[in-house]
Amino acid sequence: MYITQYTWKIGEFRLTEIKIRNVKEIDFLEIMEIATSCDPIPIERDSIYHNFTRYFANTCFVAEEGERIVGFVLGWISQVDDAIAYIHNICVIPDMRKKRIATRLYDTFIQAVRELGCNKVLLIISPKNRNSLTFHQALGFKISEEGEGIEVDSIRAVKDYNGPGKHMVVMHKDI
Repeated sequence: MYITQYTWKIGEFRLTEIKIRNVKEIDFLEIMEIATSCDPIPIERDSIYHNFTRYFANTCFVAEEGERIVGFVLGWISQVDDAIAYIHNICVIPDMRKKRIATRLYDTFIQAVRELGCNKVLLIISPKNRNSLTFHQALGFKISEEGEGIEVDSIRAVKDYNGPGKHMVVMHKDI
């Protein structure tokens, strides 16, 4: 999948193609580096990126501008219920944000998992990450009513979802 981006700088018109493709195992180092530019930065073992590129390549995608990876989405299909897909992480580098790259990564992920038999996508977001909550709601994700609820800054979260005191908003989208 290609996205054509048009950029205008004073006196300059630039046409850029963004390619969306499945990850390759060798991408994990670049993905790991890009993940550090995501705010808030998830605290993870570095090996998780290698595991995603090695074992879940059919449901993980990168966005490339030329040879440079500018974003990624990492997800998988549930081993317990193969109708459900889960998005673990998405990130677009700061200078490439607001160009619909994250939306295209999601579209590609959703198309892929739908073709593999999924009818629902789940993800979690910190209740303090208002930008992400707004973005995901605009994409059609809804806040789930699952689990024991707790209000965090007027947002329904699942109490202790990521451990004691680590409440998270569970979101879902039927696809």
